Amino acid sequence: MKKILLPLVAGVLTMLACFPAKAQSGKIGHFNSTELMQMMPEMDSAQRKQQDYAKELENIIIGMQTELQNKYTEFQNNQSQWSELIKQTKSRELQDMQVRVQEFMQQSEEDYQRKTQELLAPIIDRVSNAVNEVAAEGGFAYIFDASNNALFLGPDAIDVMPLVKKKLGLPDVPVIQGLPE
Repeated sequence: MKKILLPLVAGVLTMLACFPAKAQSGKIGHFNSTELMQMMPEMDSAQRKQQDYAKELENIIIGMQTELQNKYTEFQNNQSQWSELIKQTKSRELQDMQVRVQEFMQQSEEDYQRKTQELLAPIIDRVSNAVNEVAAEGGFAYIFDASNNALFLGPDAIDVMPLVKKKLGLPDVPVIQGLPE
């Protein structure tokens, strides 16, 4: 989940660094989008839907692989009794079926990525809107997402996480790092 979530969130929220020139104060803020999104109540539902969809795809793949294995076993067991024409036909069927399984696996991975983006888009939009509002209300020139660890946070940087949480109606409870989620 984090492999998918981090680049998606980082890409969308990095755009938040470019605020209008109205914010002339030069204030710079930061927040952690990964931590914030894990606190959002909508994430539980999105993650459940994502897991359910992954399980559905996995079950289809397992069914296809089982069918392929059964046909292969049948081929192995009966090929000595078949004519050359039947063997060739059955062999082509197995090859075609194997290609279909591989194609489905590839397409299901792409579809899973699309589904993940679809599920996370409203949450990302909500966070993005809250950050934009905090930036406008607080007079921030820039607000950076510190979750990607590619940002140096100077001593004057202001953590706007409490303001964004408040804007989203989330409790301002500190997250203890290292505990299982």
